[in-house]
Amino acid sequence: MIISSIEILIMILTLFALCALIKSHRSTPVFVIHLILSDLIQIICRLTHTITWSWDAYIAYDYSLIAGLYFMACVAFERYLLVSHPIWYRSHHSLKVCCVVSVIIWFVPLIFRDGYSHGLFSFLSLSIACLIPYPIIILCFVGTCCGLSCAISLTSLKRKKILGSLFLVLLTYTFLILPHVILIFITNHFRSYNHKLFEICLFFSRYLLYLNPLADCVLYMFLRPDVGGLMKSVHCCCRTDVGGLMKSVHCCCRTDVGGLMKSVHCCCRTDTHQSSTHSRDEHSRDSSAAFACCVSMQKPASHS
Repeated sequence: MIISSIEILIMILTLFALCALIKSHRSTPVFVIHLILSDLIQIICRLTHTITWSWDAYIAYDYSLIAGLYFMACVAFERYLLVSHPIWYRSHHSLKVCCVVSVIIWFVPLIFRDGYSHGLFSFLSLSIACLIPYPIIILCFVGTCCGLSCAISLTSLKRKKILGSLFLVLLTYTFLILPHVILIFITNHFRSYNHKLFEICLFFSRYLLYLNPLADCVLYMFLRPDVGGLMKSVHCCCRTDVGGLMKSVHCCCRTDVGGLMKSVHCCCRTDTHQSSTHSRDEHSRDSSAAFACCVSMQKPASHS
């Protein structure tokens, strides 16, 4: 209940922010909005199942879980088309197409429903339905990584956002969803759910699955158009502070060295001027004495 209360607050804020992106004529976050809606249904069903145990909440939880996994595959496939087939993506990708595909995805879990047990999902059908999107996500991730090296029209920031969103989807599925799916598959085939160690692993894998909605909300950060500007502003502020500090140190060093050189230069000029003045005075005294001697020699003896 503590995890669910935190997740509901964060997911409602994320839904409002994603709807604001839709209003700004951006059709990209449609699949992410449906993914978070499926996560919200999972949380509500989990709370209902915790407070009052019911089969309807259990069925709705499995249904929304399968739909959310296929929306994750849609997000990965959309990123792949944006990189590998940009012309086709820009000509066929629109808000209407995304809404139609989303409606189709909501009916996909009905294919795996077990008709003999009042709409419940058996362990085998649930594990198969959850394992199908995983190869799609891996192939889209590999194809996007290969296509990013050949994509010339995409900027470096756009490439990082595309690769980051795909890596987050793959990481979320691998570490938060896949362990629980594998344990469900083992439960169906080997009937080892009575073992104590298996029960502990299944318990922890279920709580890892409960953290999946928080990881899905992080996808909103890769869809914001101003994330790159925010990171650049922080980087520029750091560079400005360091640059200003280096400039001030450089100016202080230049001032100190310049003052020292000026003082040395002035001292040298003063000493040189004093020595030249002294030598000039001595030369003038010697010249005056020689001139007086010559005058005294040329005068008559009477006047002397």
